Amino acid sequence: MQIHPTAVVEDGAIIGEGTTVGPFCVIGPDVTIGKNNIIHSHVTLDGHTTIGDENEIYSYACLGKRTQDLKYEGGTPKVRIGNHNSIREYATVHAATHDGDETIIGDHVLIQAYCHVAHDCILNDYVILSSGAKLSGHVIMGKGAIISGMSGVIQFVKIGEYAFVGAYAKLTHDVLPYCIADGIPAATVTINKVGLERQGVSKADIREIHKVYKAIFKSEKTLATVMEEIKESENQFVQTMYQFLLTSEKGLARG
Repeated sequence: MQIHPTAVVEDGAIIGEGTTVGPFCVIGPDVTIGKNNIIHSHVTLDGHTTIGDENEIYSYACLGKRTQDLKYEGGTPKVRIGNHNSIREYATVHAATHDGDETIIGDHVLIQAYCHVAHDCILNDYVILSSGAKLSGHVIMGKGAIISGMSGVIQFVKIGEYAFVGAYAKLTHDVLPYCIADGIPAATVTINKVGLERQGVSKADIREIHKVYKAIFKSEKTLATVMEEIKESENQFVQTMYQFLLTSEKGLARG
C-alpha cells in the first residue's frame, strides 16, 4: 500500500493491500477500498462507499457524495463499486437516497470523463458510459449496455443488456435488450447487430432477436400480442427480451 504524504485519509477508512493513493486525494472515514487499486491524484472518495479490487480511478473523480435528491432524509445510503472498473476524470457517482439503499457499479465497467451516475442507479458488468453521459436517479443498465457521449437518461429508465444508445440522445423510455436507440427523444431504430457479433452471438440467434424487434416496432401487432407469442420461446435471447418487457414500467423508446 502506498499513500502519498499529501493525501488526506480520515480515521476509519480501510485501504487494502497493493492500493496506491495519489497526491491530494481525500478519503472519508466510512470508505472501504479493496486490493490493488490505483487512485490517481485529486480523487475524492466519501460517504459509505465500498470499492472492490483492481479498479483505477482518475484525477478529480468524486465518488460517494450525498445524493442531490431532495427526498434525502439522512441515514446511511451507500455506493458499492465492484472490481476491474475504470472511472475517468471528473466522473461523479452519488450515494443512494434512502437509508441502507445503494448506488451500484458492477465489474469491468468503464465510466469515461465527465459522466454522472445519480442516486440509486445500477450499472451491471461491462457497461460503458462514454464521455459526458448523464444518468438520472434509479436508472438500470444491463450487462454490456453502452451509452454514447453527451447523452442524457431520465429517472427510472431501464436499458437492456447489450443495448446501445447513440450520442447526444435524450432517453425518456426503456431500451429493449440488444437494440439501438438514438435521437431526441430517442427511438429504437434497429438491433445492435455489430455488438452481438462481437459477443459471439450466432447468426441464428441474431435472426431470432431481429424477428422480435420487427414484431414490436415494425408490425401492427400490439405489444401484448407479441409478448404472448414469445413467452414460451426456448431461445435464451428472446426470453431475456420477454422478461425485460414484463418489468418495463416506462414503456419502450419509440420516439
